[in-house]
Amino acid sequence: MKKIFILITVLFFNFSFSQYASGSFIVLNEGMEEDYLMTEKLWQVYHQKSVKDGHKNHWSIWKVDVTNYEDKIEEDRFPDYFILEGYNTLEDLTAESERFSPEGFEEISNYIKSKMKGKMSSRAIDKILSKSVRKETRMYHHQFLAATPFTGGGLKVGDKMTIAPMQQLQDDYEDFETNFYKDLFNERVMNGDHRWWGFSKVINRNDNALTISTHTAWNMFIDGKELKWPEDFTSRKIMEITPQARKMYNPIQLTLVYVAD
Repeated sequence: MKKIFILITVLFFNFSFSQYASGSFIVLNEGMEEDYLMTEKLWQVYHQKSVKDGHKNHWSIWKVDVTNYEDKIEEDRFPDYFILEGYNTLEDLTAESERFSPEGFEEISNYIKSKMKGKMSSRAIDKILSKSVRKETRMYHHQFLAATPFTGGGLKVGDKMTIAPMQQLQDDYEDFETNFYKDLFNERVMNGDHRWWGFSKVINRNDNALTISTHTAWNMFIDGKELKWPEDFTSRKIMEITPQARKMYNPIQLTLVYVAD
């Protein structure tokens, strides 16, 4: 069993090493989706370098399925995309944010132009990057408190992920996730019934961000594998009292569009 576990850990997705993450929900201006995707395709060039340079260990863009989105949010604030970035330390996250100053943006823009030379003109790149594609950005900084191994190889375009916003109701809520649900999902991952599970705490958010959630549960399921809950007495009792410790909002379904890791 120990050898099997070591083999699985080799297949960890880079983000599973992240202690901190930045997650941003993007609401687009009407009719700007194609322009937004072109913008992110150019930014991917920079983020690949950022990962290579060790400034972050992951960057990805996910399409949001709003069919099950939380009904407490106004429809015109439903997000179109989700940006996820993973970092080893909080200092790395802060340093990367500071690179997006006006001077830093010019340096990044020049790098993108140099990498796209012969494929796209500098004027075309400036035109794309200058477009006002976003109506709103809701950014959250997360600290990961627990996670399982990430199996199934690296991320691929089209992969699905589910994130469930949680609101803490009791002081000991984190213990439920880190001492019970982590073991539950870890066993599923080890048995090949689940791809990845993570649990994070929101430690910062921008002014536009909603304040209803304090934590997030992250899941990547495997097609054809049903989520079965344990039926022993202790597990049943813990699951029965979990809703007293936290409120779970509707899970948000995501589909991978771009990735750099």
